[in-house]
Amino acid sequence: MSDSRAALLDAAAEEFARTGLHGTRVQAIVKRAGVNERMIYHHFGSKEGLYAAVIDEQRAGLGSAWAPVLERAAALGPYDGMRAAFAGFFDILRSRPRLLALMLHESLSGARSLSLPTADQLPKAIRELYERGQQDGVFRADCPFEVAYATAMGAVVSWQIFAPPFAAAAEPAGGPALRDRVVGQLLDGMTGPVPGR
Repeated sequence: MSDSRAALLDAAAEEFARTGLHGTRVQAIVKRAGVNERMIYHHFGSKEGLYAAVIDEQRAGLGSAWAPVLERAAALGPYDGMRAAFAGFFDILRSRPRLLALMLHESLSGARSLSLPTADQLPKAIRELYERGQQDGVFRADCPFEVAYATAMGAVVSWQIFAPPFAAAAEPAGGPALRDRVVGQLLDGMTGPVPGR
């Protein structure tokens, strides 16, 4: 990847995360990137093309960060595997504030560039853990995987949005114990409270 392309992607991710596609000015991106405006059109064709490339890069980064987490989770039992998968996703979002901001801007603008996965595109490892857990009586049999997954993603993403005013009360550093509480509440809804957890 050329230096100007990488600089534009980085600068654009920051600007788009702050103000969304329509609120971001090309001049702000090129100033932050330290490149000429022509480079946007050379590498991406348009501001919208740059935005789509930023979304693709952020999505790919999320996928590559979550893949090893899902691989480790798949080797665990259903409850512990689901806990590991969603705790990992929580940590990934927390470590990538641009990604969350981009997701929010994109969803508010009708998700034109960030297509949501269809049911058959949801992570296979999580589906298998959940269905195994249903068969073993760990997870509720009356809740389809897609509903459980959407609820889990909503809880994990929403916590990142609403947490700032409450995180200090829950845990001063907002670290792993806070994440474990959020994921535990989520899993208790799938199973009912598990004694000793």
